[in-house]
Amino acid sequence: MTYEEALKEKLETEKELKYGQPPVKLIVAPELQSDQEEFMAFYTEENYNDQLCLLFSSDDQYTVLISLK
Repeated sequence: MTYEEALKEKLETEKELKYGQPPVKLIVAPELQSDQEEFMAFYTEENYNDQLCLLFSSDDQYTVLISLK
């Protein structure tokens, strides 16, 4: 999906999971596994923002990952 679609999915899912147990963090990441591995090697909670994934995607396709807080 495009970046805009992934961001929309993330925001909608955050609303649905707002009171979920256990709490989760949603991360917009590149869809290709090789790009995703490079992105996750760079990723930290301190440096993350939704646009960070744009620097790592070689095909402009994205996905939403779920991470436990």
